[in-house]
Amino acid sequence: MLVFLVFLSWKLSSQTGAQSNHLSIRIADQMIDWLDRYFDLDRGDMFWKVTFNQLLRKAAHFIEYALIGTVMCIMLNIAFNRVVPAAVISVLLSPLFGIIDEYHQRFSAMRTPRILDIYIDTAGVLTGVLLVTLLFGIVHYIKKLKRRIWELEQRNK
Repeated sequence: MLVFLVFLSWKLSSQTGAQSNHLSIRIADQMIDWLDRYFDLDRGDMFWKVTFNQLLRKAAHFIEYALIGTVMCIMLNIAFNRVVPAAVISVLLSPLFGIIDEYHQRFSAMRTPRILDIYIDTAGVLTGVLLVTLLFGIVHYIKKLKRRIWELEQRNK
């Protein structure tokens, strides 16, 4: 899954600026169509014409790297069975994909690497890693409590 997500990120970064923008505009238009069914949107408003697409592009960065951080942290938790080292390694390695991805965009026509995108990618990674760390931390704590209860029951027999 991690390889797929990194490959997908690389593939999307390989698109020209026009291709990337066309894809996000199509997705934004579909979302606006869906929202317009339930809310009376003014499609002539600059927010729906321009800003929504820009916000969608930044949200895609965040979600993409939240998934990368989540998958990496889950993999490392399973491999090490230790919550903190898995989180630390995920937080240190996952943003490197974002940095490499932005550098890679330098070589795609009409694309510009942006430091803001690296910050957004890193925020996504941190969010994904935090959620996984909390989940695995809770699971480990419950296992520890069960083990302690079992030990106390064995001692009292």
